[in-house]
Amino acid sequence: MTSTSGRSEGGFTLLEVLIALTVIAVAFTTLLEVLARAGAAYEEGRELFGRVLYLDRKLKERDHRDLKVKRRRLPDFPRIREVVYSYGDVYFVRYEAK
Repeated sequence: MTSTSGRSEGGFTLLEVLIALTVIAVAFTTLLEVLARAGAAYEEGRELFGRVLYLDRKLKERDHRDLKVKRRRLPDFPRIREVVYSYGDVYFVRYEAK
């Protein structure tokens, strides 16, 4: 059925369909970018957690191989010694009283 202007009342114009497709494409592009960033952040967090678990296990086993160990006396507290155990970018600090 057509109206007095000669236009069909029951469908969409080509311009409306193209605009809808553009909006959907932008939404999917944004979604895919967010998912890619989330995947990278998940992988980074998983690797960091693995290093934390490795350092924790080494300290519990008292096996300091593969770890960097730095010991120093605190200048303001001469009876306290700071010991830093590190593996990569993960570190654990312990203070010992002498």
